Amino acid sequence: MKRIVLTTLALLAFTAAFAQKARLIRHERCKIEGIAPRPETGAITGSQFMLRADTITFQQREQLIVDAILGGNVPDSLRFFRKIEFTTPVVDSIAVFQQPHTIALWVTHDYLAIGTNDDFVRMPMGPIAAQRIADALKCSLPTSFIVDRINDVSEGAIDIFPFRPLGDRNTRPIVFQDSNNAINALMKAHGYHYGQMISGLKKDIVLATRLWSAPRYLNRVAIYGWYRPDGSRVQSTYAGHGVNYVDYSHGVRLVSRRATIDGKECDVREILENPVTFRLLSDEAAPIVPASYINPGKQ
Repeated sequence: MKRIVLTTLALLAFTAAFAQKARLIRHERCKIEGIAPRPETGAITGSQFMLRADTITFQQREQLIVDAILGGNVPDSLRFFRKIEFTTPVVDSIAVFQQPHTIALWVTHDYLAIGTNDDFVRMPMGPIAAQRIADALKCSLPTSFIVDRINDVSEGAIDIFPFRPLGDRNTRPIVFQDSNNAINALMKAHGYHYGQMISGLKKDIVLATRLWSAPRYLNRVAIYGWYRPDGSRVQSTYAGHGVNYVDYSHGVRLVSRRATIDGKECDVREILENPVTFRLLSDEAAPIVPASYINPGKQ
């Protein structure tokens, strides 16, 4: 018990010490390998996709989402990662933090979306579909710690735009599109444009230790974030919904598995699963094993 308390106190000290915010390396971006070129014919707009999505089952919709994104039906700016960088603080009680480390990550500027540059929808989806897309593109889903670092580099912020929960209405594609329209209108009112990293859009689907370590959390989705303009967030890490639950507020942001620590190339998933290095990209008390929503050995 004493060791657990000390570990928790050390983690709290680490979180409190993280005063130096992440930096957006504005002049660097990297192409996402694996997304097909946009089809010359037959690729539908975001609005057309939502009309189709509203007439099919959840599982059919999830497959359609995976096929659309990997098949290239995405806005042009979602074909590139942007680079963020941060330096860890020194915390003497945690071995990996006894010296500072500079970490660089490549992340998408916005949440996964389907459609054209002029007509797209940020597409909520379940964590299994999200993981399938991430795996196909050699990416990871973020941790809550990574989500915070992405929020550090926001180029602007909008007020959150919640919908009242009326029955299951918020899980319907029509509300996904209403939410997307509201986000775009708020961005336009602030003078922002698609392609910028803007805070306040959605909650993130995240990786979390509890998803595999605690039986009651098996087959759950973890969500986190949704920041207000003052920097506070709506959602602490929450894993109360099953993997087949999706609502308008959920978003999927990709993190390339290729990262660097002190200039040395590393794999994000390997970092998160390692009992020592996981602390570099997570503020939890244990590694995330597996750092994925898909684990055939435990399904």
